[in-house]
Amino acid sequence: MPTMGLREQLRICSQCPYGWLNPLGELGGEAQHALARERRIEIFPARATIVRFGEPVTTLYCISRGTAKAVLPYHEGKQQIEVLIGLHKPGDILGLRDLFGERRHTVTVTSMEELQACALPAEIVERLARQHSQFWVRVAQLLAREIEAVEEQLLLFQRRSIRERVVHLLLLLLRTYGADEHGYIRFPVTPASLAELLRTSVSAVRRTLGTLERRRLIRSISDRVGISDAKALAHLLQHT
Repeated sequence: MPTMGLREQLRICSQCPYGWLNPLGELGGEAQHALARERRIEIFPARATIVRFGEPVTTLYCISRGTAKAVLPYHEGKQQIEVLIGLHKPGDILGLRDLFGERRHTVTVTSMEELQACALPAEIVERLARQHSQFWVRVAQLLAREIEAVEEQLLLFQRRSIRERVVHLLLLLLRTYGADEHGYIRFPVTPASLAELLRTSVSAVRRTLGTLERRRLIRSISDRVGISDAKALAHLLQHT
């Protein structure tokens, strides 16, 4: 990809529709320019590894297009499996939580479709965070939410019930990507895609979706799933 001129980079940064979603939106003009001068655009094909568990945090990736999943290696006896920790969408910054921790990635993030991201040097973001108090407040808020989400996912994994896992994932997809005007999740949802995310069988997911649909908690067409009653679905999860 040809290198963009500084003027074009600054124009794109200032017009980014997702800037307000992350702490970078709290930075002043001078800091934004400093980031823009160091920024590069990277494109990852579907199923590409963006960051890997255990590697040093040298670059942060701010997603501008596409979706990704974060997984955590988990040992169950002698077997190592991956636990779905979270889903990412445009506006999310990969690696921010770990930059202010042990400076090593604690999850592996893989693109779920072609993904475009702004790559930012981690050391510059860290320096700006300590120079701008409001930026640091937003970072701290984001870290607290991410830690809570990780703990929630690990608790879910320990439950074992496939119904709980499917219900939780549907609510997570709804919370992450939202719904269209007809109530369908803005993300392709099929038994196969859910089974891949949960690392379980397609048949088990299909049976669970069928049960939820018969109870009129969800509805599905082709590769779309609609949540008919999110509160009732959440209530089901809380009382299993």
